[in-house]
Amino acid sequence: MRVVVEVPARRSAPVVWRHLVDWPWQSGSIPLTRVFRTSAAEGEGGSFTGRTAVLGVGFDDPMDVVRWEPPTAGAPADGGRAGVAVLAKRGSVVLGSAALRVEPVTAGSCRVVWGEDVHVAPVRLTRPLEPLLRGPVWLGLRSVVVDMVRRVEAGTPEPLEP
Repeated sequence: MRVVVEVPARRSAPVVWRHLVDWPWQSGSIPLTRVFRTSAAEGEGGSFTGRTAVLGVGFDDPMDVVRWEPPTAGAPADGGRAGVAVLAKRGSVVLGSAALRVEPVTAGSCRVVWGEDVHVAPVRLTRPLEPLLRGPVWLGLRSVVVDMVRRVEAGTPEPLEP
């Protein structure tokens, strides 16, 4: 199932990027989920896991960073370039990939494009439900991305990790 959301941000692409790729920082916007690094590497080759649980029962969503291209400052006309991060989901429950793109619009604003191509195991049984789930999954993803962008725009809190 593929879902994509786009959210405008009133901060520069490098500032928005710095927050959104601070994986543990995302925990403040994802309900019932705590995100933690599982490798010291930042960028391509890094890994992290989202642990989603209710009353101690849950699942892990481990991910590897397979592409990492931070954005450059400035408007596109001044040489500002989009940043891209691609994640491979390698868990036993959630499979697929995610891609984050932070596109400069002006020197002080950008657009966040977040796409997920996900399937829930066992895929053979859950794939027929995907058309029914696409809308709710899109709404959930949009809610998370909007919340993260609003937190960045507010300037607080700073990322959890340098």
